[in-house]
Amino acid sequence: MSETKERLYVERDGFCAEASMLLMALAVVFRLIGSIGRWDDMHYLLTQVALPVFSGLLFLLCLLLFSRRAFWTTVVPVVLGAVFFIFRIMSVENEWQIVGCIVLYVAIVVIFALCFYRKNLKWALAAILLLAFAYHVAIEDLPVLMDLEHPVSFVDGMQEMSVLAIMLSLMFVCLGMKKDGGRAKPEPAEPETPAPEEIAAEPVPEEPAPEEGTPVQEEEISSETLPVLPAEESSAPAAEEESPAPEDREEP
Repeated sequence: MSETKERLYVERDGFCAEASMLLMALAVVFRLIGSIGRWDDMHYLLTQVALPVFSGLLFLLCLLLFSRRAFWTTVVPVVLGAVFFIFRIMSVENEWQIVGCIVLYVAIVVIFALCFYRKNLKWALAAILLLAFAYHVAIEDLPVLMDLEHPVSFVDGMQEMSVLAIMLSLMFVCLGMKKDGGRAKPEPAEPETPAPEEIAAEPVPEEPAPEEGTPVQEEEISSETLPVLPAEESSAPAAEEESPAPEDREEP
């Protein structure tokens, strides 16, 4: 019996994949710009610069090289990105917000991995990422931007733009997920044995007809090879001598 396997993939030349790669590249650039002047803190350098930059570049590499053949490799940078978000949320003072965000990040990783078994989960994951994006913009970013007494610095703004770009990048890659419909593994072909009727019906090869203008050589038949037929014995008596006619007989 042949086995059928379905693979989850993303069209690299499609709109969703290109949008996702562009946003992730922007997230890496924004993160590098936002870390200017903070290279002295080793913990910040590892958790807030090296980790997100490495996970973003790895995500781009997986989409460029394995978007169709091995899309499952993108799970690794997604996990690394979730670790980065957990480190980032630790600086918040509200404990309930920390717990809620950690649960959200873990749920995103789990649902992303489950999409390889149930493709329809991509809609739920895309909705979660869209809600998280809307929450960041409406609840966290707008009040800060409206506070004219404490304006946001350029460096902090680049860091927040990096976070928003990562969310949108994951959302677009979720929308671009497809399944190839399954491919059956070919079974080894067995040699076919012809049926007895087919063997009997095989045509006998005919001898090629002589070409025109070529004299046909007739076989010489010797008389010795022919069977000697016995002479027919005549049933009639041997021819008698002619008796004299009655007129020629002498009278005594």
